[in-house]
Amino acid sequence: MNNTVLELAGVEQETRQERLTAAFAALQEGASLELTGDTELAPLLPGFQEQHWGAFDWNPLENGPTRWRVAVRRVPGGPTRGIGAFMGFDHERCDELYAAMENAAQSGELDTTRTLFGAFETGMIHHFDMEEKRFFPAFEQATGMTQGPTTVMRMEHRQMLGVIAQMRQAIQQNDPTGVVRAGSTLMVLMRQHNIKEEQMLYPMGDMHLGNVQPLLKAMQAV
Repeated sequence: MNNTVLELAGVEQETRQERLTAAFAALQEGASLELTGDTELAPLLPGFQEQHWGAFDWNPLENGPTRWRVAVRRVPGGPTRGIGAFMGFDHERCDELYAAMENAAQSGELDTTRTLFGAFETGMIHHFDMEEKRFFPAFEQATGMTQGPTTVMRMEHRQMLGVIAQMRQAIQQNDPTGVVRAGSTLMVLMRQHNIKEEQMLYPMGDMHLGNVQPLLKAMQAV
């Protein structure tokens, strides 16, 4: 899914920042860069946000303990997006990861399935954390709706995480059929959930929260 890989294992932090900046400058709009390293890559994000806020997406693919990977995408179009565009892209990205993983599982490619599942699970957890730790509290404070749509979304997150755990168990048991079977259930839940967020919750957030850029920065950094 990513067309460029930047290996940062064994590279000092300052040099990592320089290499990331140079590699990003060479990306075309819509293209992605995969960062890989032997220590956490998150320390690169604050400085990169200062330089390029609004021009990129930052999506973890693997969070240790021996390898870290992050997908960095150059955002096409203007530099400023609202919650709907920012989170809607992440829905699409997770859907693409799931589809690639499902194809690998259906083909019996267990190693590829494991790798793609890891990236998919990491992406889903990051997505849920962006919402539950940053967006939902800000939405509830702005609207006073503490028992409204965000409560339903949290419940649905728990449902989806339960099915993802079933998929993980199937992978650990070398059972690609089980991965696909559980994944079919998950896709139904994801589609219904994403429609609610994209058609109702995200537009409401853009409507009530005013300048959302500081919030999006905080969400990206979760």
